[in-house]
Amino acid sequence: MPFSMSVKTLDYTPSWPTYPSLWMGGYCGAPRGNQGVTDRRLRAQCVVIDDGAGPKVMLRVDVVSIPRYVHQAIRTAVLSLVGNDNGRFLIICSHTHSGPMIGTTRPSPYVMMDLTAADISAIEGTTTVFINQMIALVQQTVAMARTPVTLWYKEGNATIGYNRAEEPNVLTTISALIARRTSDNGLHTVLFGYACHAVSRGNDRIFCSDWPGAATDVISNALGVQALFFQGAAGDQEPNDPHSPSMATSLGTTLGNAVVSMVNSGGWNAVNGPVSTFYNEIQIPLSVDFGDPAAVIRARNSYNDRLDTFPPDDFAYRHAEVMIEQIHGDGLPKVFPMPIQRWNLGGLNILAMSHEVLSQYEVTLQSQTPGWLWIMAYANETEGYVAANGVLQAGEAKHFGYEAGWTDEDQLSGPGSWTTFYAWPAPLKFSPSGAAGPGTTERLVLDACTAMLNL
Repeated sequence: MPFSMSVKTLDYTPSWPTYPSLWMGGYCGAPRGNQGVTDRRLRAQCVVIDDGAGPKVMLRVDVVSIPRYVHQAIRTAVLSLVGNDNGRFLIICSHTHSGPMIGTTRPSPYVMMDLTAADISAIEGTTTVFINQMIALVQQTVAMARTPVTLWYKEGNATIGYNRAEEPNVLTTISALIARRTSDNGLHTVLFGYACHAVSRGNDRIFCSDWPGAATDVISNALGVQALFFQGAAGDQEPNDPHSPSMATSLGTTLGNAVVSMVNSGGWNAVNGPVSTFYNEIQIPLSVDFGDPAAVIRARNSYNDRLDTFPPDDFAYRHAEVMIEQIHGDGLPKVFPMPIQRWNLGGLNILAMSHEVLSQYEVTLQSQTPGWLWIMAYANETEGYVAANGVLQAGEAKHFGYEAGWTDEDQLSGPGSWTTFYAWPAPLKFSPSGAAGPGTTERLVLDACTAMLNL
């Protein structure tokens, strides 16, 4: 079937006073705010693919994370543009740690940086500006005239990082989808994906799109078209050391040159329509059933103990405060929502998983799925890490328990782990030994993904 496409890029790099807050997301520690300095601009980009049956929209943005309520606000506002079909609208974050903090829930700016109520209110103001800009970008791109194109898919390889969670998986695959104008076969757009944390710049106060931005610049400058980056299952994938501004440029150049070489060589596979889309949301249980009043009492006692153990300037102290407030307020969360999405383009499956998904999911799903499979993560919303059962079992034995979400007690959020900074009361459910059993995180995620891929 014929395709048509429209693409638009927005430089949304925040500046004051348009953005009330320039607080930055991505690193836990002392308050970290931009003071007007930018190295590499932050992009929001929207691509519309129409197969003759209406537009399908991808929005990708250079930001560390989008919490659930922000995702839902954007989705609700643009859904009518895609026929009120959730499957036809997709958001992906690059996960750069050198962008603004968006949202005030997960992660928690109070737990992470001990920000004041006024600071948090300013972040909410910036979040409102961000939401409105993303909605407008989608509206404008959908309204643009679309260019008739053909679509082509190819995979390549590059190595720019390692597995920080002491797992064997190092993801090196580059996924690329190019559009060529039907009129003259000229290159129209490049979409490319890779899996690695966008932290190669390091922790400073400068806005930067990190290595994804550097790679995008290399591709756009070499090929003269818009290039759009889509992050993969990078939850345990770390860029090469040492982290520095020059490393962001170096790694981005390596990846960008690899994509340029792919485009300039043969071996591309034609992608045909129609495009079928699916959207589902699963509910992952926590390791504790907080529907049980006795479990809530145990959690309250444990978090009260932390208030006696940790000093007030510690993450764990502030997290314990938040948990106790929740217990005495609306209650602790009982599940971890996880949207999952699939686009099928004539044999190319794009599987988009929310949150910071670890590499084992990519490895497992690739091994059991025939044909071309492009896995994206950080999709739609990012509210924590989703590890496979082995990492969840290990706790602090792997990477200090950061990706597992627990350290010395698997029924409680680990001090300094993702569950603390993302303000969850406990890690995700797992089998304490052996393979992932029914109802555990790994089993639920893999079963949901497999079922969607088989639709």
